[in-house]
Amino acid sequence: MKLRHILIIASFVLINILIGYTLLKNKSDNKAENKKAPIVVPTLKVKNVTNKTERFNLIAFGEVSAYNQINVSAEVQGKLIKGNVELKPGVKFKKGSLLFKIKDTEAIYNIRAKKSGFINLMASILPDINVDYPSEYNKWVAYTESIKLNTTLPTLPSWKSNKEKVFLSSKRVLSDYFSIKSAEEQLTKFYVYAPFSGSIKDVFINQHSIVNPGARVMTIVQTSNYELPLAIPLEQANSIKIGTKANIYTTAGDLKAVGKVVRLSDVLNKKTQSIMAYVKPKAIDGKILIEGEYLKAELDLGSDFDGVRIPFQSIFNQNKVYIYQSDSTLLLKTITVLNENQNGVFVSGLKNDSKIVIQEVLNYTDSTKYKTVLK
Repeated sequence: MKLRHILIIASFVLINILIGYTLLKNKSDNKAENKKAPIVVPTLKVKNVTNKTERFNLIAFGEVSAYNQINVSAEVQGKLIKGNVELKPGVKFKKGSLLFKIKDTEAIYNIRAKKSGFINLMASILPDINVDYPSEYNKWVAYTESIKLNTTLPTLPSWKSNKEKVFLSSKRVLSDYFSIKSAEEQLTKFYVYAPFSGSIKDVFINQHSIVNPGARVMTIVQTSNYELPLAIPLEQANSIKIGTKANIYTTAGDLKAVGKVVRLSDVLNKKTQSIMAYVKPKAIDGKILIEGEYLKAELDLGSDFDGVRIPFQSIFNQNKVYIYQSDSTLLLKTITVLNENQNGVFVSGLKNDSKIVIQEVLNYTDSTKYKTVLK
């Protein structure tokens, strides 16, 4: 019996030991799970800002636009008929070319009817003129005979006295005369001629369509006369003058034209804080400027500028950088780009001794902590 009691007691003690071990192990595992994972702090490359003075040319970009671009509209009603050029975009024309006309048959017949009535009117008053103004009779006879149905109504002879003028007015000579002259002037609007040499940019109404007064028919541009609008940062506006010279390059860096500033806007663009400068370009070496072409202009300012040159990768969204703050977070900062060259981008708007991030920042938030490496 003693051996049996000893085995029972030993078994009980062993079971308690196993239970206790299991409980201690689970408690230890729970503590390990509750431990926080170590925080990984991103490391960024930064550069101390030291502003200095540099002299350089101003770089600006713009699209070539025609100095003369006209929306040609119909001034009268009728059927549209092409003139000496095809009514298609891209078609070139010379100054004075008939761009299009509007069928004028009815208008011509109306003018001839008015002239016929005017001849009858003049013939009817000749006897009265012979009686009341005998010295002027031959003048009015010659004028009446000079009126032709197929030519422009000749100018009225001048009257010698107010009495003669009142007589002509009372007989409706003056009113009918000016009515015919008005119709003749209206007839010229049935023919639309090119005011300059150029090309058709857009066509909005096809041949044989019926047009109404005011309907836009086409847009034409003067291809021999271009300008390049450039947005100039406000900080550099005072350095741009009428006559400032410019070299103009393609986006690939090839010199395509030279020019100078011919106009400066005095209106500030609130969104970009810039003004517009207009350069008149002259293509070189037989090269051709094209409407809408995107070009780079290098303006010879001959001025000194304060700022700092930073790497290209520091800037994103054209004018944004990150500044490293004392609390290890980043501040989003807007800067002004003044110049670009092989050494980087020269910018203004940064304080001395501030630390600017010179690499791409991923997953940025204004509360994220960072470490830095000074370059």
